[in-house]
Amino acid sequence: MAGLLYNRGIVMLMQLLALCALAGVSIFLFFPVNSDKGRTRESRYVRYIPFIPVFVLPYVSLYPYIAFSMLGLLFFTPIAARLYVSIIFSALVAALIWYFLPSKVSGRPKLTPKGPMTSIVAWIYRVDPGGNTLPSSHAYMAILCSYYLTFAFPLHETLIWGYGVTVISSTLFVRQHHISDLFAGGILAAISVGFSYLILGGLS
Repeated sequence: MAGLLYNRGIVMLMQLLALCALAGVSIFLFFPVNSDKGRTRESRYVRYIPFIPVFVLPYVSLYPYIAFSMLGLLFFTPIAARLYVSIIFSALVAALIWYFLPSKVSGRPKLTPKGPMTSIVAWIYRVDPGGNTLPSSHAYMAILCSYYLTFAFPLHETLIWGYGVTVISSTLFVRQHHISDLFAGGILAAISVGFSYLILGGLS
C-alpha cells in the first residue's frame, strides 16, 4: 500500500513538473512575436500619468515574481496545477493576439540617462521594441501569480495583492503600456482562471 502511494506521488510530481515546464516555455512565446511592427496605440490619458523612472524596479521584478510563484507553489499541488494551466492558456491566447493583431506602445519619452533608474529604463527601450502591448503580459501574469499565491499564503493576501498591483501600475509609469492594455490583461487573467477551473475544478 505504501509503495502504491509512493508511486502515485511520483507520477503526480512528474505531471506537475511537466506542467510547470510547459508553463515556463509558454511565457517565452512573448519574445518571438515582439516587434516594432503593428498599429501604434495612442492614449489621451498618457499626458496625465507622470513618468517615474523608479517604477522600473517593480517592472523588471515581474520575472522573479513569476519564478517565485511557479516554484513556490510546487509544494501546493492543486494550486500549482491551476496556476500552470492558467499561465499556459493566457500565454497562448496572448501570443495569438499579438501575432494576428500586432500593436505597439506610444508615448515613450526620449531619455538621456542621468542615473541608475533612467539608465535601466533606457536599456529596456533599446532591447524592447515596444510591441505586444494588448493585452499586457505584466497585467495578466501579475494577477495570476497574486491570485494563486493568496490561496497558499492567505495571511499575506494584502501584501501579495499590493505587490501585484505595484507591478501592474509600473507599466504605466515607465511608459510601457496604456490603461486599456491593463484592462485587457485583467480580462485575459480572469478567463484563464475560469479555464483552469473548468478542466481541474475550483479551489476552496
